[in-house]
Amino acid sequence: MNEPSQPPSRDDSRAERLKAEGIPPEAGAEPPTPGDIGRLAPRWARKLVELRRMLLVAIPVGALAGIGVALLELACNGMLWDHLARLPVPVRLLAPILGLLLSGAILAYLGVRSVAMLNEVVVHYHAPPERIAPSEDALKAVACIATVGLGASAGLGGPSQWLGARIALYIRHYFARFRPLRGLSRPHMVLVGAAAGISAYFRAPLAGTLLALETPFRKDIDGTALLPASAAALVAHLTHGWLVDSRPLLPFPVTAPSSWKAYLAALAVGIAAGLLSRRFQRVLVWTRDWTGKFAWPTRALMGGITTSATALIAWKLYGDTWTLQGGMPLAHQVFEAKFLGFAALVLLVLKVVSVWATFGTTGVAGVLVVTLTIGTLLGGAMHPLLPVLTPAQICGVAVCAYLAANYNAPLTGIALSAEWGGTGLLSLAWIAVLAAAWIGEGLANTPSKTGRRHRPSSP
Repeated sequence: MNEPSQPPSRDDSRAERLKAEGIPPEAGAEPPTPGDIGRLAPRWARKLVELRRMLLVAIPVGALAGIGVALLELACNGMLWDHLARLPVPVRLLAPILGLLLSGAILAYLGVRSVAMLNEVVVHYHAPPERIAPSEDALKAVACIATVGLGASAGLGGPSQWLGARIALYIRHYFARFRPLRGLSRPHMVLVGAAAGISAYFRAPLAGTLLALETPFRKDIDGTALLPASAAALVAHLTHGWLVDSRPLLPFPVTAPSSWKAYLAALAVGIAAGLLSRRFQRVLVWTRDWTGKFAWPTRALMGGITTSATALIAWKLYGDTWTLQGGMPLAHQVFEAKFLGFAALVLLVLKVVSVWATFGTTGVAGVLVVTLTIGTLLGGAMHPLLPVLTPAQICGVAVCAYLAANYNAPLTGIALSAEWGGTGLLSLAWIAVLAAAWIGEGLANTPSKTGRRHRPSSP
């Protein structure tokens, strides 16, 4: 008569669990005795395995993201726009029209209405793709290079985040049997890659990490991926800094007044940033809906001509085609008090219109860098009304506030003020960020923030 089978003992179950987690069997033994020097307690053995897993994922993702973002900048700026910007103004004005026609042709070939790169990252976090499509991703990257490199009113912030997320997904796909990758799900790999990509371009690893973790939600953050995302962001920041540059994108001041007038000024800036963000998002959605009834060549021409028209007006009024590309040179001019008050307001209107024209038609890129420029112009326009703050101080506060409002990312706005300006600007930026984030709606095309289920864009 056969003996009845015995249920697995507690020790056997524990050994199987440790083996599944990749922890050596000896690590699951009893805590070391004074004579058992070479053993680790189970808790530290698990932490050691987690650390090894995190580094084996974060280092390659961060390094490849840093290299990829550097190559993207080289293609858009070093090989295209830096040369175009030195050519006569008529050539510069024709370039955005050509860029939007090229990106529109690629969108038509892919059979999609538009490609919102940051929105794609958010969608892939909530619903990771079942397959990867290298040819489609390559065409999207070419469309982005055509849009940004030929001067349309867009930047590389969103594309950098998208590129990092795609690199992470490719690594997980091709190395799925690599044991350290088993501890990270595809959504977490998306966040790790996104944090690496945006931190490389943003020159701010902490703010970039928080932005990647905040953007998938309206009022939440995915803290489970914080450690590997932070490690990947740091590696990407160091890699990109070694290849390109590690200086902050904007010259934030390191000091700020602490009077009640300064606090009220920061509150006013935050309210204005929140209101501007709401209007910016709603008109952008309306523009996309309205232009959707036209064929793609017509949309591309409408967007390109409008963008070039704003650049022509800026050139006539203020001596350069300031509204083209992301606008970092213009933002630096405002920080240096070259354009304040009415001039900054006019340039703000022109820049916003050019962004609507670019992204409301056939532009493929991101608005993150554009957000920095718009925030800077908002601060410059408000400076005559709030002279208690210097131009650099009010522009820095406005940038943090508008960024927080535009992406529903208050932690990112606060972290950015500390990373780029130190703690001197922190208290003012904190006040402005809270007001702006409370008023702002966040990205209107991000389904997880609007509560709508994502639907692919129609051709």
